[in-house]
Amino acid sequence: MHRSVKRHYIALFVLTTVRPLFSQGSSAQSVDESLNAGPLVNLMSVDWMHGAPDCDAARSEAGYVEWQQVQYQRDTYIFRQNKCSNYEAPFVYLFVGSELALSIDTGATVEGGSKLIEAIRGITDLPLIAAHSHGHGDHRQGDDAMRAADGVRLVNVGAEAVQRFFRFEDWPEQPVTLDLGNRPIELLPIPGHTDDDLALYDPASGFVVTGDTLCPCRLYVGDWVKLRASIARLARWVGDKKISYVMGAHIEMSNTPNVDYPIRTTYQPEEHHLPLAMSDIAKLADAVASMETPARTYLESFILWPRD
Repeated sequence: MHRSVKRHYIALFVLTTVRPLFSQGSSAQSVDESLNAGPLVNLMSVDWMHGAPDCDAARSEAGYVEWQQVQYQRDTYIFRQNKCSNYEAPFVYLFVGSELALSIDTGATVEGGSKLIEAIRGITDLPLIAAHSHGHGDHRQGDDAMRAADGVRLVNVGAEAVQRFFRFEDWPEQPVTLDLGNRPIELLPIPGHTDDDLALYDPASGFVVTGDTLCPCRLYVGDWVKLRASIARLARWVGDKKISYVMGAHIEMSNTPNVDYPIRTTYQPEEHHLPLAMSDIAKLADAVASMETPARTYLESFILWPRD
């Protein structure tokens, strides 16, 4: 991109005067057909970095990889942080439109933030909105690196900040649509794990990104009343959408049904695959709707896990 054009994009991004970035409700906008090209990789068989038996030795090796980067299709990327950098090993998502890019989460370490923005800038120099699936610490430790980077607007955590930035008018009942330029992204509030959880739907990839609310992991309950309502809302919202995968923020389950790895493990050699399916949303919704108070419930690919 020519420098003058890049400056022009950044100016539009900061001032947001050319067109509205956000609209209320579900998207009726068209998607650039070139974004709908088939996947470049089978996500059901990706071998994600899953740590090492000796992380001290792994970190000292030349060529240690902080972020594994997988390109799913044109302008859709998934990153995973190395479990030897932090046992949470969160996933980060990047969606690139014709005018803006959107990233979801910034990682579990301060040091990893600069490497993440470096990786993103190796993909696109478009203005970037750096948002979060929710505000827990393992998803926002790279925030300072995002704040310091040129052409980045960081969405602060917390329900009020998220509502204000994305201009939600009926939180948490109604979604909003963020236009990246020929790439509408729908955002739906799903508080319950925390107060600021968001789900994301990208028609171009067919991804529904659900953070820690639904992933092959332990689904920790924050506010049970809000979570029950949010899971029901999520199930209704996805009902008429064309979805390829449900994409969460962690893998904590093994490939044996109902068997999770110990908390804080840094080596997971036989992990569950990252993608979940529409049927998993229905499974969680049915389980949550069936109980008045939360109980630890094993649902094969994830575990509903009330906090003690």
